[in-house]
Amino acid sequence: MSKLIKIQELNIDALVVCVTNLVKRIGYEDVSQNENSVIGSREGLLSKEFHQFIIYDEKLMGSIDIASKVDDVESFLETSKANVIYIVSNCVISKGFEQSIAEKLNKFNINYIGRDDLIRLIDKNYEDFWRHNDLHLLEYEKHFHQICSKETEIKKLKIFNEKYNKLLEIFIEPRLFHLYEDKKSNTPVRKRIDIDQLIEDSKNKIISGNAGTGKTTLLKKVGEKLIQKNSEEVKKNVPVFISATEIFENNYEIYPLIERKIIPSFGHLDGSFESSYSIVLLIDSIDELDKNKQKLIVNELISISKVHKIQYIIGTRHYDKIASLFEHDGFNHYEIEKFNNDQIRKFVAQFFLNEKSRADELIDSLRENRIIERMAITPLTLSLISILYEENNLEIPATIADIYDNFNSLIIGRATVTSKIQFIDISFKERILSLYALLLLEKEEHAPLSRDDFYNYFLSYYQAKTLPIKKGNLEDVLEYLIEHTGILVVKDDKWVCFSHDSYMEYYAALEIFKHQREKEEDLVKNFLEHNWQNAAIFYAGKSKDLPKFLDKVIQELKGKSKLQDCFMGVLGIGYLLQALFQTDNQLRKDAVHEALRMSVNAYETTSKLASDNAVMFRNYNLPILQLMNLMYFYENFNSLTVKEPLLLAFSEVIKNFKETGQQVDGYKAIKLALTLDSKRINESSALEKLIEEKEFFKIPSLYLLLDFSLELLGQEKYKTLKNQIKKEHFNRISEPIRSLIQLPARRLRFTDLDTVSERKKVRLVVEGKTDAEIIEHAYYCLTNGNLPYWSIKSAGNISGGATEVAKSILNAKPLLEAESIVIGIFDHDAKGLNEFNRLDKNVFDTLHKDFVKKHKEKEIYALCLPVPGELDKYLFKEQQFNFFEIEHYFDEEFLNENKMLERTPVGEGVFKIREKGKKQFSDVVRKRTDSKIFNGFIGLFHEIDKITGAQIDYEE
Repeated sequence: MSKLIKIQELNIDALVVCVTNLVKRIGYEDVSQNENSVIGSREGLLSKEFHQFIIYDEKLMGSIDIASKVDDVESFLETSKANVIYIVSNCVISKGFEQSIAEKLNKFNINYIGRDDLIRLIDKNYEDFWRHNDLHLLEYEKHFHQICSKETEIKKLKIFNEKYNKLLEIFIEPRLFHLYEDKKSNTPVRKRIDIDQLIEDSKNKIISGNAGTGKTTLLKKVGEKLIQKNSEEVKKNVPVFISATEIFENNYEIYPLIERKIIPSFGHLDGSFESSYSIVLLIDSIDELDKNKQKLIVNELISISKVHKIQYIIGTRHYDKIASLFEHDGFNHYEIEKFNNDQIRKFVAQFFLNEKSRADELIDSLRENRIIERMAITPLTLSLISILYEENNLEIPATIADIYDNFNSLIIGRATVTSKIQFIDISFKERILSLYALLLLEKEEHAPLSRDDFYNYFLSYYQAKTLPIKKGNLEDVLEYLIEHTGILVVKDDKWVCFSHDSYMEYYAALEIFKHQREKEEDLVKNFLEHNWQNAAIFYAGKSKDLPKFLDKVIQELKGKSKLQDCFMGVLGIGYLLQALFQTDNQLRKDAVHEALRMSVNAYETTSKLASDNAVMFRNYNLPILQLMNLMYFYENFNSLTVKEPLLLAFSEVIKNFKETGQQVDGYKAIKLALTLDSKRINESSALEKLIEEKEFFKIPSLYLLLDFSLELLGQEKYKTLKNQIKKEHFNRISEPIRSLIQLPARRLRFTDLDTVSERKKVRLVVEGKTDAEIIEHAYYCLTNGNLPYWSIKSAGNISGGATEVAKSILNAKPLLEAESIVIGIFDHDAKGLNEFNRLDKNVFDTLHKDFVKKHKEKEIYALCLPVPGELDKYLFKEQQFNFFEIEHYFDEEFLNENKMLERTPVGEGVFKIREKGKKQFSDVVRKRTDSKIFNGFIGLFHEIDKITGAQIDYEE
């Protein structure tokens, strides 16, 4: 409904109520109604003036009965004695009417407010009028706005004053993307959208983004926009904002929490409520809760969504983990990206309005020191940086720890005089915060203490200590820290929380650095956990030179191969090396090598998942997966502070590539060279050396990756270079390049074009590609997502089979590196046994009859598949009656379900594997992740581990 129509359709009673509310909002006092008029007072220069608004719900034209209107005015004035008169109508007031009234009442000061002027006054002073007439909903909406405004972090700062009111009006539109799969082409799509498009999506949603990208602010903005739409919607929106703390307090139960928030305004939550209102849950992350609690919450969300038609939107840092809990329940995935330079520039420009030079100086300083990329980007952190810069004109320091040191001084360093406390020493306030931060960091789920427990904790801690307080007591100090710093806040009048995780991480690091150095080991041990990792980076930044600490982190990360661990490891090492920029560069180089290893591991896992047809990586080809992996490394190491260790690492990997030709070293060299050649580091020598290496361009995958990377990162800068490289090298490797581009990863995995993998001491050679796929996946599932410590590949270029396995291990001796191990795995079938038994006795010793053989001079082994005791029916003395293959490790019922068994002439219960079904069966198997399905493989893995000396725990 348009504003014009809504105003004109008001009857006289509704119009009087509207004008009454309007004059109150304009600022009139002592407002009262008298029939169809409203009277209010306001202060004049010398005395109080009374203004009277005489109201009509009709057109006021020159042709109407003027005399009756004059009588109205004179009648109202007899009782009100108003100084100024306004004639108000929700319709048109003509000039003729105004002239006629002026002639009759020329002694009075009369003003006119017609329909259009009334609309303008309402827009300016009484915007709520346009919304709706649902009083219960209006009360709830007002409460929702108060909560959003109350929890605005910047308002809680002691340094906040009217000077910084401008900060409350600054809102930066986030960069939102919808991630989905195109149904026609089965291609993953990433589509840019705005907040209105997000709201129009009626499905449940997960919004993912790194810490500090503004998920909480976005959820609140979604709630505000839903409320704005209530003026148009028949079925009204009721946004309900829920924090992880509230879920924790309510014993992880969602629906009772919804009732507690809604019932005070509406009085009920039943069928009639559900028919009139649409509840939208805005859940501000459940990342910190353990997996079992998350599963309970997700199950309840799925239930209440179906039963009560409640839509939910969840903010999370870890999309994969949360999404996996939903199984097959439908939702849409949106991603919010961290602020880019343009968004930061807009924020700073609004803060330093009309001070362009100061805004530019701050932006340049942030860019040069790469501060924005290292910290949680929220309105609070940007506001703090801006205030700090404006008040002190400080040089923005090179580490995030220095930034927060300044925040610490800025926020809690000022002496505050109150009725209870005259002075609190900054070190005392800091110690309280650091003790509490470490307490929460060490707690499971980092759950906050209640207000009472918070007080009791510190009363107990300081019971036998002298307090540095001139006036007041410890309770007053604790109260002050909660109410006045903005660092601690009370949620729901009960829970004492840090207003942002980064404060908890910073102060916990401060506590360990200054007071509890023995807990440095905990920072190392928990380095791959998000909050602990951030604390470790703050801790490193306090010194900038901690070689022993860095070495411990490197040792802790060795051997980690889970996908999430690898991503967290690359991210953490990148930030840690920046914080430790004064630490020995040789040691920092070792950390770069470890990050490269984990980065390659992450690529191997994603290529495996793509091969397994996992939704997230389905249909990606190998070059795209490699490029994604490269860009992740590039983003986390693109800092001038790591230039030297990157150069040292590059020198070693390019040397290894020249000596061994290992393609993984070429892959690492590209990552390092392109990172060094970034605009920020601006060191081109590594890329120049790489391009001089002619052998490099004979390898299709490396050629293609460098070509893509130069296109993405260099644009015009590398146009001439790209053309030259293409002219010299493309024709020789054009066919493999076409395969790499055109075929998805699942078609190329375990082929000669799948060449980038970390060098591993142990290599398994099996009879076929599906054997490699299944064995690798079984290990992955039985070790909870770890990549194997061995590499695996099918034997031969074309045929495969037992004959090719035998050839591979017989020819492995000249190529085997020192301390490397090769294990050829034969099926326990007629052909496998034949090839296993035919191995030359002069070359191989038998360690276990019909089971394991070893090369006399080298660590080369032949392993015939061990048959579990419960499947001994497959063991026959006659070689031709043996049919046991890799697939037999699965349960017979599972094999039957997938039509993989064929009868044999041997007898009842002994089957052979259907050869034509192997590829399809491998695809089915690799979609399953329940470790129990793969229990039959544990015996095989134990035998491999005995040969290699590895000690692995498998889930049974």
